[in-house]
Amino acid sequence: MKKNNVSNFIKDIPVFMSIAVLFVFAVLFLELPLREFSENENRVLAVCPEPSLESVIDGSFRDSFETFVSDQFPMRDELLAFSVLSSRTLGKLKINDVIYAKEENGQIRLIDDYKEPINEEKFIDAVGRLYDGVVSADVTVMIVPTAYQIYEDEMPSVLLSQDRAIQQDTYEYLIEGITAPDGSEKLNGINIVEGITDSLEEGKKDGFNIYYRTDHHWTMYGAYRGYLALAPYLNIPVNSVLEDRMTTVTENFYGTTWSRVIDYSVEPDTIEIYENPDWDNSLVVSYEDTKETSASPYNMEYLDKKDKYSLFLNNQHSLVRIENSNADLTRTDGNKRNSIVIIKDSYANSLIPLLIDQYETIWVFDPRYYRGSITEFINEHPEVEDVLILYNLATMDNDRGLGAIY
Repeated sequence: MKKNNVSNFIKDIPVFMSIAVLFVFAVLFLELPLREFSENENRVLAVCPEPSLESVIDGSFRDSFETFVSDQFPMRDELLAFSVLSSRTLGKLKINDVIYAKEENGQIRLIDDYKEPINEEKFIDAVGRLYDGVVSADVTVMIVPTAYQIYEDEMPSVLLSQDRAIQQDTYEYLIEGITAPDGSEKLNGINIVEGITDSLEEGKKDGFNIYYRTDHHWTMYGAYRGYLALAPYLNIPVNSVLEDRMTTVTENFYGTTWSRVIDYSVEPDTIEIYENPDWDNSLVVSYEDTKETSASPYNMEYLDKKDKYSLFLNNQHSLVRIENSNADLTRTDGNKRNSIVIIKDSYANSLIPLLIDQYETIWVFDPRYYRGSITEFINEHPEVEDVLILYNLATMDNDRGLGAIY
């Protein structure tokens, strides 16, 4: 009888341990202060929702409460790191929609899985409306491919699918839609930047990191390769000093892709920036929403934070004005052009510094936050000769500001 009791007790140990663990985490959940912001994930965390009869009936309260519990769960980052370690030990190559790829030198590259887009029509419609509404400025559209496409050769063969083909089909669909949004005659004069993929792949062949290994953004050199593809469409002579003036500001950057796995076996990234010593005497960067000004397009305080990429243009702002009184306005077509409007996602933040030397005024709009009409702004500023719409192929599908481009 005693042996049976001992045997039953041993069998019940996992149950008792599970109950004890749940009890400990329940106490921690109730006792620990709620977190408002996750520096690791660079986002605001959910707060406890207030129930209402309507939200309980339609299920939105349940969904909000689940998000709240997930965001505020004790030791969330530590448990995620342990879970990823366990998955990696079992040989998994894709975790939390993050693909583990490898460079030739054996370093791990983390690549965001690519999802089939759903917002192409919204982007096409917004670009068409802006183009139709702008009175005199030339409109250029630049769509940047993802790391998934550029680094296909580093991907695990078992994970290769039709996603690259989906990206190419999406790109071609967008181009067709932008140049003929109503299915009839093409828009006259709109510029579509072609050759961007070729330019990025050429830089990759030269041994440069085009995208960060721990983040979805392109590197400063990747942005430079984008600048080389863009320059002919803006009639900009290529600035020969750009590449020589890139300097490293940190070698300890872990980006948003890494934050979904928290895997310290992955080497951190290096961030480079481009600076012109003449900016000290000629450059004024004005953040119109916060009324702050600076003599640099970079906020180096972000180097002390997890979100180091936000040093470019001081994170996100609805409208930024960049003025350079010493800009070289020489153009390959012989016509001086001194002002440009850029409508963008965060990819443009690291490319914009490369344009500063060639425009007296750069207006930077983030449609996610800007509440006015960008088209009206352009028409009210006749000095604006160029308009650039720059989005990443994957980012655009999650960007809640697409409908406000115009």
